[in-house]
Amino acid sequence: MILLNLIVVFDGVTEASANAQINKYSMKKMMPFDFLLDYLPANVIIKPAVGMYYIYWEKKIVLILRKLSKNSRYNGLWVATSREDHASLKTTIPALANFVFNEGEAFDSAWLLLSDAHDDFETAAINICELISHRDKRIGKVTPKSQSL
Repeated sequence: MILLNLIVVFDGVTEASANAQINKYSMKKMMPFDFLLDYLPANVIIKPAVGMYYIYWEKKIVLILRKLSKNSRYNGLWVATSREDHASLKTTIPALANFVFNEGEAFDSAWLLLSDAHDDFETAAINICELISHRDKRIGKVTPKSQSL
């Protein structure tokens, strides 16, 4: 802990940011889009699962981060929301899209996708994280798993 305090003092890093960095590097595989940890609340819970990373906060699942070579069209941020909030979130973050599994076939899901191939991916991803940090009611779903964390 003393070393962490020295890092905080000399590098000007906040304790929350330092803890997020420690969590990031303690995972077996590097989490995709790990720069987003700088924009999410420090006390998020990250659960790795088969190439994806589930992000929980305040007893809700808020995001899934995915970066795999198989079915790469699903790579990016999966945003947990409700169907009722799709239009509003797409207005706020125009890069968000519905899931499309076959050519032109949209999947009726409560999740929205921010594709990592989108030209505005980084900016849109940061904006999503800021909405989460500000407790935007449109993002996050309570699940049995999230309640147990």
